[in-house]
Amino acid sequence: MIELLARLIFSWAPLRQAMFEEVHLYDSIDAAMQEPATNLSWEEGGLWYGYTYDSNARRYYFDDTGHSSMTDLWDYLWTRDNKYGLIDR
Repeated sequence: MIELLARLIFSWAPLRQAMFEEVHLYDSIDAAMQEPATNLSWEEGGLWYGYTYDSNARRYYFDDTGHSSMTDLWDYLWTRDNKYGLIDR
């Protein structure tokens, strides 16, 4: 009975493609969740703030001073993370 149901489901091409796309979506989400470094940025009142996470030390490094653009913030975060040895993981 199960084999018949599986054969019917996979015989319809659009449904089969949608199922495989769903599986690959979850694979990509899982891969993104396994990345060692996390970076979050947000804009508040015209200034950009952010943080990075060091999974080895289990510590968050916040930048709460604010930067005029997101690229300025990221440049600062990458420079700081490189200084602490967090980038080359």
